[in-house]
Amino acid sequence: MLKIVISLYLRLKNDNMKWTLRFFALLDMICLCLLAEQAHTQFSSFAANETLTSLEFFSRTLFLISWLTLVLTAILLAIPKKTGIIAYYFQLPLRFIFYMFSFGFISLATYFITGPFLLNMLTPLIIFGEFLRLYFTYQIHKENFK
Repeated sequence: MLKIVISLYLRLKNDNMKWTLRFFALLDMICLCLLAEQAHTQFSSFAANETLTSLEFFSRTLFLISWLTLVLTAILLAIPKKTGIIAYYFQLPLRFIFYMFSFGFISLATYFITGPFLLNMLTPLIIFGEFLRLYFTYQIHKENFK
């Protein structure tokens, strides 16, 4: 009887892990869609043969690479694979540099609700959400992908 209870617990725990990673994949796809216009602008600046300084070229290239890796992370987390978690760890510094936050869609509330305090309140909330995602990702990585 105890064996059955333990196996059910482990199965439930494993299912929760999969659905959490799939939720993170969905957040990455939302982030990808919301940043599509920015990525198009960055890419079109390369196609227009504009004169860019080395810093502009480097930052735009880094942005496009990090934007494209959102697709990779979303696919690998939807499966779910350990490489998706590893890719998220590598993306994390770039997410903070370019404000590619998983919960960045919350800032769309400023289109519906106005107020001077709203943006000041939403930015820490979005960053806190990203740190929560990092914490849960680390816990899943530690417990399931040893």
